Amino acid sequence: MSDTWFAILLAIVLLFFAAIGVVLLLWPSKFLRHFQNPLQPDTPLNRVNMRALGVIVCLFLLLMISGSTQALEGFHRNILLALWTSPIIMPIFLWILWRYSPLKQVNRRYLAGEAEESQWEFRMSAAFCSLFFFIVVTAFLLAKRGIYPK
Repeated sequence: MSDTWFAILLAIVLLFFAAIGVVLLLWPSKFLRHFQNPLQPDTPLNRVNMRALGVIVCLFLLLMISGSTQALEGFHRNILLALWTSPIIMPIFLWILWRYSPLKQVNRRYLAGEAEESQWEFRMSAAFCSLFFFIVVTAFLLAKRGIYPK
């Protein structure tokens, strides 16, 4: 296979992963409605877990993209470190959300059969996008100062 076809195929695959990551991060309810699973219905708890998975997919995508250039080696290594620590960071972040956010009230409303708030979805999207943005900016600033695993 020639290099041109490989580059085109790689770009399509990266765009596909980017689309999945963004949908999981911003609109997990659409993902759960499109790919229905009886073991994972469209509940607030599952939507929050899908957002955490979206952060991990986006970090993985950034890892693949940043590894292609030599100039971003420090950023690449810091994103790799963030990807390795994300199974530890995500449960802590989810615990903070369950403990100190309106997520507890949303779960009670869901169990009682009451209607959900659209504001809650926006807040959760903003929280997870802020976490992702914080990870990326921290990785970039640390790499710019020369602080990364060697």
